[in-house]
Amino acid sequence: MKAILIFLSLTFIAAFIHAQIPREGLDLWLKTDAGIKVSANKVLSWNDQSGHNNNAVTKTINPPLFFSDQLNGYPVVRFNGEDNGMATPAFQTFPGKRGCIFLVIRVNGRSTSSGAGFGTFVSTYYGQSNTWQFGSTVSSYSYYDGVEGSVNPVSSDRPGEWGILAFSRDNDSTMNFYKNGMLIKSLQINTNQPDINSLKIGFNDSVEVLNGDIAEIIVYGRSFTGREMSPVNTYLAKKYAFTLPRPFWQSWWFYGLLALLVITTSIAITKFIATRKLKKQLAELERQKVLDEERRRISQEMHDDICAGLTQISLISEAARGQASQGKPLSSELDDISVTSRQLVDNISEIIWSLNPQHGTLDSLLAHLREQLNKLLEYSDIEYQVLFPIQIPSIELDNQQRRNILLVTKEIVHNSLKHSEARNLSVKAILADHELKFTVADDGTGFNSGLTYKGNGLKNIRRRIEELGGKLSVESEPGKGTIFTYSFSI
Repeated sequence: MKAILIFLSLTFIAAFIHAQIPREGLDLWLKTDAGIKVSANKVLSWNDQSGHNNNAVTKTINPPLFFSDQLNGYPVVRFNGEDNGMATPAFQTFPGKRGCIFLVIRVNGRSTSSGAGFGTFVSTYYGQSNTWQFGSTVSSYSYYDGVEGSVNPVSSDRPGEWGILAFSRDNDSTMNFYKNGMLIKSLQINTNQPDINSLKIGFNDSVEVLNGDIAEIIVYGRSFTGREMSPVNTYLAKKYAFTLPRPFWQSWWFYGLLALLVITTSIAITKFIATRKLKKQLAELERQKVLDEERRRISQEMHDDICAGLTQISLISEAARGQASQGKPLSSELDDISVTSRQLVDNISEIIWSLNPQHGTLDSLLAHLREQLNKLLEYSDIEYQVLFPIQIPSIELDNQQRRNILLVTKEIVHNSLKHSEARNLSVKAILADHELKFTVADDGTGFNSGLTYKGNGLKNIRRRIEELGGKLSVESEPGKGTIFTYSFSI
């Protein structure tokens, strides 16, 4: 007996030195290394170390037993699963439906006083009202809130193993269950409120006796956040030499994954910046290429159309000068100069029109083309129709598309007007499935489309359509008129 008392005194002093837990709201603190009164290993009472004197006493004929050096040098109180139990005086556990309980406990086997083998850790199941009960079988933990049919089982991963169990209530509808500092499950519970009841330890007053050991019980009359629970879990783990599971953000694989994520993110950001810079450079090169191509095209058209026209005017003027020196009439030469000049003016107007960004849409192109065809045909003897879509979607065209479509259509109509001797002519445009399709048909003299002609008219038409990646079909026979069909993807 003396040896036990000496051991208890020494362990109490050692435990007091390193025992650092929150004191606010502390209602009950039972630990086996301080305040236990035994008789021949039988526990008679277990004194509260919180300062509230909620001392637990044995309430059964057979008291639980005291065993020293059972948990890494610390004693335990053992309940036999048959007829043991202790209880505190009545006090208000979980006032205002808020509170937290920590237990250092081990289940040794089935409870023989329960048909289901359930053993009670702590409860206020009996007293002034039915309230709650916390315990386990060898395979699962359970919390019961005193309402029939509301048992909340939680599977036990390693039965028979020591652990720090806790449950905390911080709202009206759930009880959070923790094991070894980790949240296991949030249990849905009813709103019944524990009254001022005696806290039963190891039983619920008569049955469901725990078959297991308890080393420490700490009860708070307030709720705890996860961070606030850490000091209590650390104290218990350090005291009883438990290894608490580290949060995943403190594990080596998390640090490795985080490092990999940082490296991958750095590489991705570097690659993104480099790719963006490269794309910007390529876009600039492409823009410069398009600009150079546009300059080349304008230069070529200026050379082909304007320079050629000016050269022709110069040659006609030289011929006219020779005719004048010989006293010959100049009407023919003057007519040629007039026609060529008008063509030059028209060509310059078309180039300027195609370069104007305000004319960049298909709608603008067709409107301008309709106007040009009307000017070309209105004073002729040909009956004509210009049939373009009424509803035209907003489609952007580049300078080359606008210029070539305009010139091709005008060239075909001009050739028909000049050579076909047609009485009727129609120009139709259809837009479907991102394709613009033109049909120019006349009932003139026609020609043999299978032959090769020396003139540049048809060659220029084919070249411009090829530049646009379009398709051209010419249907014509002598005396049967001509149909030009050409289409472009836009």
